Amino acid sequence: GENKFYRIKEEDKKSIVKLPDDFKPLWNGTDGIVKRHALTYLYKRGITDEDIIKYNIGYCLSGLYQNRIIIPSYDCNGKLNYFVGRDFYKGGMKYKNPPVSKDIVGFDLYINWTQPLILCEGVFDAISIKQNAIPLFGKTISKSLYKKIIENKVNHIVIALDNDAFSQSIEMISKFLDMGVEVSFIKL
Repeated sequence: GENKFYRIKEEDKKSIVKLPDDFKPLWNGTDGIVKRHALTYLYKRGITDEDIIKYNIGYCLSGLYQNRIIIPSYDCNGKLNYFVGRDFYKGGMKYKNPPVSKDIVGFDLYINWTQPLILCEGVFDAISIKQNAIPLFGKTISKSLYKKIIENKVNHIVIALDNDAFSQSIEMISKFLDMGVEVSFIKL
């Protein structure tokens, strides 16, 4: 027979993301010293019990994500699309994220596209902003998010990136202004 070679399209590469096998939700289950450390860390960052339930925040006692708080992100259908693993002891790497595409809309499940959107860098910023905040998991807008902003005809965007992302903020601001979107800028 003849050999056929298929080029993998970008869409096919989006591997299915699943929570770590060792994931335990922080809002229920047994008590333990590691769980208490995880909760203390979150409370210090201004995360409330309501946030923990709403965002299904958990942690891992063992495995690849041991001693990390796991903050899942869900798409508009409630399907997991990403998660962040944040070390809550003074470990080596602060963040360990899954080996999947970041071309997603963070916290999409909780976004009301008719209201002003707040774009920020990380999950902790987004959670503490409380309302309609999308973590970019970095300093740039993913293709998926950009597409969704256009599709939903979002008319007001608040940009709240960290201070070291000033040039990226300016870039986003001019891009959105060119699209006729009202933009506010918050210097964190």
